Amino acid sequence: MNLNPKESLIISLDFSEIVDALSLVDLLKDDVKFYKVGLQIFLEYNKKILSELKKRDKKIFLVLKLNDIPNTVVSAMRVLSKYSLEMVN
Repeated sequence: MNLNPKESLIISLDFSEIVDALSLVDLLKDDVKFYKVGLQIFLEYNKKILSELKKRDKKIFLVLKLNDIPNTVVSAMRVLSKYSLEMVN
């Protein structure tokens, strides 16, 4: 796999407020393309954080640490698939 250096670094958006997360994204501009969205900010802002990153043409690694009954995880992944995420954990 041949990644662009700007895509090989993943910056974690471990913030409780979306304004803080997006301020960092806007500060880094095109120097960083890939961001990790964790459980806390995802639960607080759901698809808003994802859509704001996609609007800025960013790649997303969504880390929800899904660990449940296999059918439940499959159902959750089906729902998450509509967000065009690059990675999910």
